[in-house]
Amino acid sequence: MSSPSKDAKAEFAQLIQFSIKESYPNTHISDEEIFLSMAEPRTEHGDISSSISFRLSRSEKKSPKEIAEALASKFREGYLIKKPSAINGYLNVFIDEAAYAKLVISAIRKEGDDYGKSDLGKGKKIIVESPSVNPNKPWLVSHLKNALIGDAISNALSSCGYSVQRINYIDDLGLQVAESLWGFKNLNNKPDKKFDLWLGEQYVKVNAEITKEKSIEDDVKELNKLMEEDTAEAKEARELAERCVIAQYETSFSYRIYHDLLIWESDILRSKLLEKALGVLREKGITELPLEGKFAGCIVINLEKAKNISKEFENPEEKIKVLVRSNGVATYVAKDLAFDMWKFGIIDADFQYAWFMKEPNGKELYTTSHEGTSMDFGKAEKIINIIGSSQRFPQMILKAILELMGREDLSKNRIHISYGEIGIEQGTLSGRKGGWLGDERNYTADDLLAEARSRSLEIINKNEKFSEKGNKEEIAEAVSLGAIKLEYLRTDPEKKVTFSWEKALSFEGNSGPYCMYTYARASRILEKADYDEKISKGDYSQISRADDFELLKALGEFGDMLEKTCNEFRPNIMVDYALRTAHLFSKFYEKMPVIKGGDAKEVRLALVEATRQVMHNALAVIGINTIEIM
Repeated sequence: MSSPSKDAKAEFAQLIQFSIKESYPNTHISDEEIFLSMAEPRTEHGDISSSISFRLSRSEKKSPKEIAEALASKFREGYLIKKPSAINGYLNVFIDEAAYAKLVISAIRKEGDDYGKSDLGKGKKIIVESPSVNPNKPWLVSHLKNALIGDAISNALSSCGYSVQRINYIDDLGLQVAESLWGFKNLNNKPDKKFDLWLGEQYVKVNAEITKEKSIEDDVKELNKLMEEDTAEAKEARELAERCVIAQYETSFSYRIYHDLLIWESDILRSKLLEKALGVLREKGITELPLEGKFAGCIVINLEKAKNISKEFENPEEKIKVLVRSNGVATYVAKDLAFDMWKFGIIDADFQYAWFMKEPNGKELYTTSHEGTSMDFGKAEKIINIIGSSQRFPQMILKAILELMGREDLSKNRIHISYGEIGIEQGTLSGRKGGWLGDERNYTADDLLAEARSRSLEIINKNEKFSEKGNKEEIAEAVSLGAIKLEYLRTDPEKKVTFSWEKALSFEGNSGPYCMYTYARASRILEKADYDEKISKGDYSQISRADDFELLKALGEFGDMLEKTCNEFRPNIMVDYALRTAHLFSKFYEKMPVIKGGDAKEVRLALVEATRQVMHNALAVIGINTIEIM
């Protein structure tokens, strides 16, 4: 797909090469070096700047200032690139307004929803694991952050040509599920509300019972053992977990978050994946089996072996990491490592896959199963795990083990996206203590969305702008989702977010509704002008070096920002871009008449149309649906 910003930089790089050849014929500089030297200068100095003179000064034994002036004197103007100048050792150029306007607007018109997409990841498979919520509770607002980050990253990667497998790992074994199964068998087992919420509330009750009656804890431990064998209890636990997951997907679908595959811990256990992984480690001499001392009988890894490979382990927090305890119980690191090795295709799991449900977006969600067929899951070049910042050290260990295996390539391609806590202005969160229960239940993802809908509808009903618009409930639904998603994703993933209703639902600030309003506002302008791009013959020479050109430059950068989002795995990059573009559009529209723009009317309408399309594309990456009426 086209990228106007890259086209302008490519022409600049070519013209720099011509100048270097003319000025210093015996010097060779690669195009990559020239691209890396480019930056955005101060507005009055130009649109693109290059510091290549500083690189050349070393080989030519001249000052950057002298070299920049020599390059500028030999510089040939191109179709897009004009007005070269040398300032303080930098080579600066301006972009031709009319030529660039034609390039950007034509590309956006031609490519529409595909504008900005690229082949960056063509032929490459990536697995994104998210949100992996235990199947005995509803999604809390903290789980929602995980899910929204995973969804936005997956959207960006797909837009850049990667084959993305969206996987949801379900840990249906372990004490939490055993406690919930005990409660289901021994307490009230007649759900009277959404099943995941009911099960989560019951889980809290079971923990309260355990504190009063210690014998229950022994019963739960015995139940946990039976769940890992081919028993009736194992079947009951799976059925209970599946009911919870189905309820959790009601939440997922309400946020328009979808997956390709569910992988269950019980199926991983049954496939002997851990044994296969340990076998590979043993063959490579990575594991140890101490016969005495604190770790006698355990399968361990000595992280001292990793300090010469991974800088992170020069002073490891723990020198010995247990993979399997002396009683045969595997640690989470061991289980995660085995799963990672399957994702990369290092070991096979012999999984069977079955249909689980049809998702509202038309996709089929599959699941690992006792029975089913073989499918093309796993064997990815890169894997992304979205896990809380508290798990940073275990995630480092997993990367180090891959390096010890001689797979530094895979270690680099094992990406941990750390995310910080979520706070709500009204209080704190606690799944175990039941902080999301009671009269003010603002802590589940369901309740957050319900509250957002209610507040959005109240704002819309009070605002005269919406008095004669479309279905107010539908508008409120779209606004509430846009508000939550952008507020969650606007900061670096690892930073703590305190959710603010005032900021999230503002139609005038840095918010989802503000970006959505920009799209709808552009739609209204085009509708009012009775604009038809098929017959438009805008005069591109009417583009001035003012707010219209600043907006145009932003539109031309969309593809660059999309690739940057992919390369850095940070949805906030796309959020920042959408907000910046919305602000530039607002400045343009307020200062430069469009419908009453005289000779510039048609090209300004074309700019409005282009902005509308790019805002749609950018918000789609974030996971926000645009609406025509706001």
